[in-house]
Amino acid sequence: MRDAGLKVALAGRFRLALGDLSRAATLAPDDPIAAQARDLLEKYLQRQASIQADRTREYQYELDRIRWANLAQQYQSQLRAKPYAKALRKKIRTELRDAYHAIGTSEQIEESTAEEALKLRATSLEQIKKTRQAIRSAMALLKDSKGPFGDTFRAEAKTLETRLSACEKIWQGAKTAGPKDRWATARQLRAAEEQLADAMTDIQVMVVKDPWKVGLLRAVIANEVAPDKEQFHKTKLYRDLLQATEARGLKAIAQAKWYDALSAFAGLKELEPTNDDYRQQATRVGLHVRALRLYGGGNDDGDEDEDDDEDEKKDKDKSDDEEPDEIFWKQMVAGSDAQMVRRAISKIGTSYVKSPDYRLLTRGALESVKILAQTPQVAKTFPGLADKAKLGAFVASIDKQQEQLDKKKRVDHLDLQLALNRVIDSSEASVNIPLEVLVVEFADGFLGKLDRFSSMIWPQDVTNFNKSTMGKFTGIGVQITKERGKPLKVITPLLGTPAYKAKIKAGDLIMKVDGVSTKKLSVDKLVKRIMGPPGSTVKLLIKRRGVAEPFVVPVVRQDVHIRTVKGWRRDKSGNWDFILKNSSDKIGYIRITQFTGTTYRDIDKALRKIRQAGAESLILDLRNNPGGLLRSATAVADEFIGDVQRIVFTRGRSVPRNEVNSTPKGMFQQGDMAVLIDGHSASAAEILSGALKDYNRGTIIGQRSYGKGSVQNVIPVRSSEAYLKLTTAYYYLPSGRLLHRQKNSKDWGVNPDIDVYVTPRQMRHWLGLRRKTDLLQDVAADILDADLAAEYQADLQLGTAVLILKLKNLQAQVKSKSKPAPCVARGS
Repeated sequence: MRDAGLKVALAGRFRLALGDLSRAATLAPDDPIAAQARDLLEKYLQRQASIQADRTREYQYELDRIRWANLAQQYQSQLRAKPYAKALRKKIRTELRDAYHAIGTSEQIEESTAEEALKLRATSLEQIKKTRQAIRSAMALLKDSKGPFGDTFRAEAKTLETRLSACEKIWQGAKTAGPKDRWATARQLRAAEEQLADAMTDIQVMVVKDPWKVGLLRAVIANEVAPDKEQFHKTKLYRDLLQATEARGLKAIAQAKWYDALSAFAGLKELEPTNDDYRQQATRVGLHVRALRLYGGGNDDGDEDEDDDEDEKKDKDKSDDEEPDEIFWKQMVAGSDAQMVRRAISKIGTSYVKSPDYRLLTRGALESVKILAQTPQVAKTFPGLADKAKLGAFVASIDKQQEQLDKKKRVDHLDLQLALNRVIDSSEASVNIPLEVLVVEFADGFLGKLDRFSSMIWPQDVTNFNKSTMGKFTGIGVQITKERGKPLKVITPLLGTPAYKAKIKAGDLIMKVDGVSTKKLSVDKLVKRIMGPPGSTVKLLIKRRGVAEPFVVPVVRQDVHIRTVKGWRRDKSGNWDFILKNSSDKIGYIRITQFTGTTYRDIDKALRKIRQAGAESLILDLRNNPGGLLRSATAVADEFIGDVQRIVFTRGRSVPRNEVNSTPKGMFQQGDMAVLIDGHSASAAEILSGALKDYNRGTIIGQRSYGKGSVQNVIPVRSSEAYLKLTTAYYYLPSGRLLHRQKNSKDWGVNPDIDVYVTPRQMRHWLGLRRKTDLLQDVAADILDADLAAEYQADLQLGTAVLILKLKNLQAQVKSKSKPAPCVARGS
């Protein structure tokens, strides 16, 4: 019974196994293994039940928010007619919002000095009072309002007050003298401020301009977390939402309100992914939004609200001295030309994974250009489109091409080339859209019809593409973040980089880069200023907590290698410790964030450390890993798969079959493994996890992977200036199974052996803890231990992996005890 219970548990049927193991422990009270396995399962199932209850609560929460958003939408026209409507909106959207955002956060108090924390405490208490005053003033405006809207608003306002009081109590008792005091206060605040944020969102929905958008977003989340999706889809709430949203989307298209239309159909596509109408509408509207953002100034006049206060209207306008966050269209298309596109068309014909459907590609290219022309806001940038006669002639020429295309029995690459030439000629004769813009839109249009992963790498994209694929760049080695209108903030320096050597610290504010203020520049533009030739120097003006005046730090740029292999915690030197300290067993832990040219080298070092520490089991964490280089993934797989066995093979229309095999030289070909994957594990991460699954080399735990099993080759179309990234083959696992998710397919990616669902809120929680523990920062060991313990407790997928490895260890003990004793020869 004990052995059967262990076998059932290792298959992920934990509750059933608990019954067997409990009976086994009762029948054999002297059997420590049955008792240990029972205790492990009891503890795990308690934790699992708690997290599943959270999921149910999240689902009910989202259903309530859909109903409240619907209510707000229903009463919106009535509310606008009320004499207090404008005052109510201002109270909520300005006074309440501003006071709430001025309340200190758990992150701020944890990062502050003692003196800063005292000031933050005083400020937070004052702003809590102002927030309370604003909500009470808003309730006073509705004192005579009867009916569902007024009742719901008052109920939400009372909830907000209750949660404000909870935060206020924590701030009143906040201890700020030492780092541990501030850390303890931050821990208390986190749950309270999350609940307060929910309450703020709920009250704001009541007066937001488009409550239906909030309801749609909540429906997408509810659909994700629903314990029973089919049951959710049968509800009247869901069916009514689909009908109303579709109607709003179609109305928005008729009015050229592209953002509204995209909100509607993108949401519908998420809810009903197999609905072709929703999918096609979302694609078409997405092209309008792309045109609007790149060439139309970004505003479709669909987000202007007559009740916006002046500050909000100013926020929507770019100030004279502020550079926009969006990349200017001239920069994006610079260097692009028709010859690049012609070469790309030629390469598709010879190299694409399947025989191209040129009729579909040509339609996509023409539709893309037509949508650009028929996005009214683009006429501000390209005046020829404002001339109705010229616009009519240009659109008519595209329609004529489409009609001729429909009549043709056979369409090939020459027709696509011809369509490009005619579009260029027609534009020159009428609307005169810049050639660079035409070729970019035409190419992106037909490539979008191939698949999601084929695309042009235009001249302006080359640098960033090389940075992401090669795993290195020239710069200073620092992770940064930025809020609009505020200085650049350092998340963390990367170990061993110029920034690390220059003693840049997590939390530093970069006020200026080479004398240029960072407040009004976008992150992209600031990154370009910080990066530069190796050996050159960039001067950063740094503002640091606890230092009175900003100071200049000169940093010499060097080649920076992105570290893609991480462990469980950092040691005092900032290096990774690859042993999971939150387990009584000695378990190795390796997290791979992506596969680059340096990944295998770092994996080799990590495995050596794990072996030296005496660990016999390993957790390989591939969650949120988007993939990367095939040769890197197969080299890593070789460390775990014994003998000479197939790891992966590729097959395409025009490329020979390519097979990659393992060798018997891997460092961890013996020992238990658990592999963590999720819906963001893609490409190379799926190749590795899929091969390990096929050979039963490890237990796969988590959620089904993304399903990106296609090979993209990067083909030059203009020396080293521009490239075509083209799908040329598919990946197949050792079993022969196709990884790639194709249209309407039900089987794709890597399915876990043990499915462990994590809600978006739960994921945000433990990812937030992980980001914090990943940082290079000065922190007391016991604080780091507590943060890591919280991360471990919040991560049920990791907890499941630890459980499986502990159970495998118990099973191994059973097997070792059951082996017969060796025979010993006796002398006569």
